[in-house]
Amino acid sequence: MKLGTVRLGRGRTAAARLQKQHCVLLPHSDVGALIASGTDWQERAAADTGERCRLTEVSHTSLILRPANVVRVEPNYAGRLRETGGPSPAVPGFSVLHSCRPVGAHDEIRLPATGDDLDWGAQLGVVVGRRAHAVAAEKALGHVAGYTVINAVAVRDGRDRALTSGVDDRPDAGIAVGPTMVTTDDTPMAGRGLAVSCLVDGWVRRKGNTSDLLFDVATIIAHVSSAVTLLPGDLIATGIPGPTGTGRGPRVTLETGQELVATVKGVGELRNMIV
Repeated sequence: MKLGTVRLGRGRTAAARLQKQHCVLLPHSDVGALIASGTDWQERAAADTGERCRLTEVSHTSLILRPANVVRVEPNYAGRLRETGGPSPAVPGFSVLHSCRPVGAHDEIRLPATGDDLDWGAQLGVVVGRRAHAVAAEKALGHVAGYTVINAVAVRDGRDRALTSGVDDRPDAGIAVGPTMVTTDDTPMAGRGLAVSCLVDGWVRRKGNTSDLLFDVATIIAHVSSAVTLLPGDLIATGIPGPTGTGRGPRVTLETGQELVATVKGVGELRNMIV
């Protein structure tokens, strides 16, 4: 099942079940509110026969409007590790961004006023479905609602290394999330085997596959939940495939007017203009 959060006009939004040509509106402001509404959210979302809208009549806002936590795991691909030059981590390095406001799948991403050394790139996003605290790895996938696409653009600020656990205080240009969440029953186990790519003005700048993650989704949830209580609707960005634009020669950076396309095959595509 594919779910999204759509704009309805006059500032209204709604979670929606997405079909080929139309969507069925659900009685929640976004997919995060739907997931938090009770353990039977998936059954209710599949059975709901609410108002129908043509997909051409709506636009996608961020899948989760106000996640309590956005967890960023980095590095989590061998190519990215080679680029940073750091040692192979024994556990996932992560940081947490609290109470951010992601943008939608076709919204603009605004570059920060200072700093041109940016982290950016398509990532497999994990949407937390149940509260998770000190969860064992063998039970961790039971806390996943589904998978989405995340592109977090932030000033690297010289931090070409593994993230250490803590609050992420890097200046953010923007985090795009969506356009849809695919539930776990319609995706490969643990989101494995999914092609990830990021294009800038049509040129492939990053490419990878989630089978190459250094730490899989279950391991990430187990480790993160030992330090942070994950809540329904929280997001986990599982890592950027390397190399990055700033790590290649000649140097590649994002510039105003460029189009950034982030894709996880079978999950979704973000298409954001840089302003």
